[in-house]
Amino acid sequence: MAAITPTPEQTAGFLGRDQDASIVMVNLLKFKETATYAEGTAEFNETLSGAEAYMRYGVEVAKILASIGAKQLFAGTLPHFMIGDGDWDMVALVRYPSRAAMIAMTQSDAYQAIHHHREAGLAHQDLIEVTELFSADQAA
Repeated sequence: MAAITPTPEQTAGFLGRDQDASIVMVNLLKFKETATYAEGTAEFNETLSGAEAYMRYGVEVAKILASIGAKQLFAGTLPHFMIGDGDWDMVALVRYPSRAAMIAMTQSDAYQAIHHHREAGLAHQDLIEVTELFSADQAA
């Protein structure tokens, strides 16, 4: 299902889990060819690719992530599929100190101020919550 926001059932499932548990979110991103900013926004008349609009979001969200103790673990483009034929342009992994921290971030004024770049740039996204069994930091 192509989407950029969770369904009510997905939101309820996320909220119904341990809010203090740390999580890693796997972001599979597909960008619009051309960004679509809403009329009335400062960017409405700009001609940007979806990736460029999303990068504006990414630069600013990185600052918010740092302020809540979250960490971007990895981000990269997808030049080739070795197995399968997914429809993604980029993958990003973000570790949040807790589900509650992620929720607080998405509800913050700072996040709301940049969210329009995400909406302008994304065609669709899969956002997958994973529970970490071990990490390279633990193995070292």
